[in-house]
Amino acid sequence: MLNQVTIHQLELFLLAAKLKNFSRAADQMAISQPAFSAQIIKLERILGAPLFDRIDRKIEMTEVGAVFEEYVQKTLSTLREGKQVVDDMTHQVIGALKIGASTTIANYILPEYLGAYNAKYPNCKIEMMVNNTNQIEQALLKGEIDMGLVEGPIGNTKRINSYLFMLDELVVIFSTRHRWKNRSSVSFDDFQREPLIIRERGSGTRQVFTDMMGKSRAPLNIAMEIGNTEAIKKSAESGIGVAVISQSAINRELKEKTLKKARISGHPMERRLNLILLHKKYLSNPLKAFIALLDPVEKIPDMGI
Repeated sequence: MLNQVTIHQLELFLLAAKLKNFSRAADQMAISQPAFSAQIIKLERILGAPLFDRIDRKIEMTEVGAVFEEYVQKTLSTLREGKQVVDDMTHQVIGALKIGASTTIANYILPEYLGAYNAKYPNCKIEMMVNNTNQIEQALLKGEIDMGLVEGPIGNTKRINSYLFMLDELVVIFSTRHRWKNRSSVSFDDFQREPLIIRERGSGTRQVFTDMMGKSRAPLNIAMEIGNTEAIKKSAESGIGVAVISQSAINRELKEKTLKKARISGHPMERRLNLILLHKKYLSNPLKAFIALLDPVEKIPDMGI
């Protein structure tokens, strides 16, 4: 019976498991909802067990479905890797490349690299996931992406190798009307008293910053937690508070003079931006070419780059 299972059905199953909604999943796959449901039902009949509980218009994975999901992810990841090996045997840079990047890197550093890669390798399709460091790590472990570029430390160091991509500096930003507007540095005591706008928990920027500040053992005056860098910049511009953000994220605002920046005296805030790969990950030609274009500070072993 298993020979009746198709890759298409497995892809539909994973999408439904992710979105928890047949209609939204069908829309994303550009097929009708009845056709989508029919394929899931057929897959359930082949397996002899329900994969989803249907409650009104909502769906939840059954215990069987949750176990099956893990094996489907491994199966499709292995098939994609096998297809890539075949493509690589032709010594061409063709195929698909799935990368994940945390927000600051995706929005302010990667666009230039992606443009150059697309121009040089037009036969490669790039898919990019943008999320915080924790989510990028989980996507890598599940085989949903080939590599990640993250701002924070990695939890699963047994399965993931981390390499220095580049160094980045965190700076304090504030309104051009702020009392610090003519200062290039501030004391930690002054900074500590200011209302602070900070990224959400799980963000690499927040993790690195709180690790640095944790050494002082001094409480911070956190006024707002925001999960979007642009929203943080706008909030700082409006005078709600000060924020700590990547230097690379404020080049436009500094040029247009809508924000000011300063450093905290005695508290250098340089951080690592890391390239992460699964341990013993097969490096396809598209992946090797992209890493070569990134030209990370710390070279990847056995790549010849």
